[in-house]
Amino acid sequence: MPVIILIILSNPLEAYSADPYDIFKQADSTLSAISTVEYNYSFSGTQALSNIIPVIEGTTHLGSVPGLQHPLMLHSLETTTRAISSITVPSISAASADSVYFVNNSDSVVYRTLYTAGETEFFSFPPASVMMEFVIPDPFRDEILADSIAVLYPVELDGVWCHAFHVFYRGDSGGEAVWFLGMEDLLPRAVERIGRYGLDSLTGGELLELSGIDTGCSLPDPPEIPEGFQVLAWNSLLEPHTPAPEFFLADTRGFTVRSTQFRGSDLLVCFFSSRDHNSLSALGLLKTVLAEYPDAVQAVGISILETSDPLFRLNSLHLDFPVLIFGEDAAADYNVRAVPALFLVSSEGEILYSSSQITQDTPGRIRVLVEESIQKREP
Repeated sequence: MPVIILIILSNPLEAYSADPYDIFKQADSTLSAISTVEYNYSFSGTQALSNIIPVIEGTTHLGSVPGLQHPLMLHSLETTTRAISSITVPSISAASADSVYFVNNSDSVVYRTLYTAGETEFFSFPPASVMMEFVIPDPFRDEILADSIAVLYPVELDGVWCHAFHVFYRGDSGGEAVWFLGMEDLLPRAVERIGRYGLDSLTGGELLELSGIDTGCSLPDPPEIPEGFQVLAWNSLLEPHTPAPEFFLADTRGFTVRSTQFRGSDLLVCFFSSRDHNSLSALGLLKTVLAEYPDAVQAVGISILETSDPLFRLNSLHLDFPVLIFGEDAAADYNVRAVPALFLVSSEGEILYSSSQITQDTPGRIRVLVEESIQKREP
């Protein structure tokens, strides 16, 4: 009598069970041990934002170059579905120990700004900000401190099976993301930022996909400034003792606001993006100063670099001063190219203070200037 042997092949993923916190910690250790990495990226909007956020593709080359505090990043933008303000295709941005460079081929200019430890939100260009999160030695800190992480079924991306985790972040701004980590090497293959944007709660987010990851590439060479290019400071804000340019913008309700309306008291002007966590902290600083000097100081926030309606992220801040939108022209007048940027303007329209670095010393410095200005106005 023949013997029939049944071999049951089980899917190894059927019994899938993962500890997301442990995997994120292991992924953090893996990234910290990598000396170089090169990969392709594709950035786009998701769901209802897929037709709003352009598709952007390029390559990134990163390496822990000896003697540099931060990894050297060479970020090449290669294709985009449509034009983006100030972004040229092809273009290159690079970060070194203390500086970040952006090469704009359209006007033969290399823009430069200071870069210090911990400022992972410097890049206002969405793909690059996520690239820095991928490279900074502690990229998964937010995920470890998340309110909760839901374990999703593994997903195959670019031929690689990935853990998929739905992360719910802490904080008043909330927010969600889905992280995709390679099951074998624990390297990030994609991250989808999720949120509800706009007055009508337009559902959407941002998707960054990585492919062709190579951790055995050579160390990157520092970028060379092309011949004939001019070097400009990226954050060369208008300095104190110069006249403050006037602005005429609409607020979030559609009413127009002129800068001359604030004459008679000092004015705090904050250029911000609701996408940027440091910007939201700067807006909180404005609230604090207004509470201390309600009769001597006014404030206004000017929104720039937005890809969606900023109100969604601002509602939880309960701001008691005007927020103006589409402020790119005003930002150009003040030489603002990155956020946040803070100005204190005197009652006569003179800039008393300007800074793109919001530190623990900033409130004290502003208080001193406000007190001095109050004394000058007293009879």
